[in-house]
Amino acid sequence: MASMNTTFGMLFDAVVVGAALYGAGCLQGYIYYRKYPEDPWYLKALVGFVLVCDTFQVGMLTACVYQYLVLDFANPDILGDVLNTLIIEIIFSNVIALAIQMLYCWRVWRLSKGSYLLVSILLGVVHNPVYSAAALKLTTWVELARLKNLSMSCNILAAASDIFISAAMVFYLQRLKSGYKKTNHLINRLIIFTFNAGIPVSICALWACISINVWPDTFIYMFFFLLQGRLYTNSLLVMLNSRKYARRGARRAETDATSYVMNSYHDPTRTRNSGLVDDLEFGNAKISQDDASAAIAIRIDTTKHTQSDRQSS
Repeated sequence: MASMNTTFGMLFDAVVVGAALYGAGCLQGYIYYRKYPEDPWYLKALVGFVLVCDTFQVGMLTACVYQYLVLDFANPDILGDVLNTLIIEIIFSNVIALAIQMLYCWRVWRLSKGSYLLVSILLGVVHNPVYSAAALKLTTWVELARLKNLSMSCNILAAASDIFISAAMVFYLQRLKSGYKKTNHLINRLIIFTFNAGIPVSICALWACISINVWPDTFIYMFFFLLQGRLYTNSLLVMLNSRKYARRGARRAETDATSYVMNSYHDPTRTRNSGLVDDLEFGNAKISQDDASAAIAIRIDTTKHTQSDRQSS
């Protein structure tokens, strides 16, 4: 049986939890711009665009709940209508998801060098504009209930696309492993970061799909659906801000590999392991198996001196 707790109360809960995630995202954005001023302009622009969309998303959702629960508290007729602010919030959420998933697809394309696997991933990303177009026509909650099948499909596709993207990244990172233990440890760390980035959004999308079937007369599914945009934002920023941690691991790997050399000379490949982190994440260089192996190469220069008896006399 639906009640205010399981309907508009869930929208209020989405505002509270979403505001906490928004604050975490803003902090992560501040840290990103402070720690990575050398990043390419398009990556900085994407972070700024996502944060702006996240701000509008939080604002629209807050205005929607304020209208329902404060301004029209004594007007039961308004509770049957879908406000425009909620529709706008959904559009901003889908824009955030689309932008970040396209970035992840670009990463898969760079590592796979144009693999056909990317086509199947892109098919799972198109659900965002489809649902946004359908949401623009909504005026009442009854009409929203008619979109149950579309909503389920979109949440399933969202979870599947995130899982496929993470699985593809893990697969291609796994192929970059060499026989060197320290470099394998570095790539394992990047695999963990990649896998963890897709888990929160996938779980949230799956719970939205489950709750719309188990509790179809409530807004519990909307609680999970409305949080996905902020989870996308935080997953992107955490991924970006974790690169220096991976770089420190790369430098430690190089130090361990060369510490036993007593009289080593300057090695131009010495800094490539740190660069590998950027290449695997969002760098500009192309990746190959040879690049991963060369990143841990060690060169020992030796000088041979010969001296004859005649010279010594």
